[in-house]
Amino acid sequence: MTLTATIPADLDVTVEEYKRLRPIMTKLHSELSRLIKKDDLFAGAKRLRMLSKQNGKKVILFEHEFEMDVFQDYQIYMHRPHDISTVQQMLNHNRHPEGGDERRLLEGMGKARFSVFNVKQIIKGAGFIGVDIQTGDEFFIMDMTLPHQDVVGLLIGFRIFPFNGYWMHTGANLTLGRAPDMAGFKPLGKIEDVKGERNLNETMIFRWRSLVSEIDD
Repeated sequence: MTLTATIPADLDVTVEEYKRLRPIMTKLHSELSRLIKKDDLFAGAKRLRMLSKQNGKKVILFEHEFEMDVFQDYQIYMHRPHDISTVQQMLNHNRHPEGGDERRLLEGMGKARFSVFNVKQIIKGAGFIGVDIQTGDEFFIMDMTLPHQDVVGLLIGFRIFPFNGYWMHTGANLTLGRAPDMAGFKPLGKIEDVKGERNLNETMIFRWRSLVSEIDD
């Protein structure tokens, strides 16, 4: 049974909360990035084909400005030494107090997962309804940018997590082109484990980089 998107009854209040929380999540991402060791950063860059050498030293090279956000997102959520994500590491350290915005966000971010979504409907001033092409589930996802663009029908890869009765995404979007006619659409199949999620994430990053390169050419 697939899930149907639920839009909060108090949407205006939810939008204001979201606007307040986005800068806090950006700050948390910076904190989380600092927890990742240099060798692990290089390992992630190698997997994403972003690792090079200059004067005999390893360097991480980005071909486009948005690749930095994509790389950071991948490292924070897919880097899991001993099967523990960077988000869970921070939670375990109890760096932020119970009940605070940071702690509540981290608890949601700890449940984040990557997938590809078809933008089905814009919810003006608040976000959009996206259909997970893996599961067929629909989600109302908060976003202040996409509703101002012609995005209905786009396929976008990103990571979502539950928060206070709605869904947020972690910020790194992979625009993958427009979906074909969705009539008769059948879900591709649920991703069952972290390895499958990482493989999907990497595949979509490579596809996105290829599309961006084609546009630049």
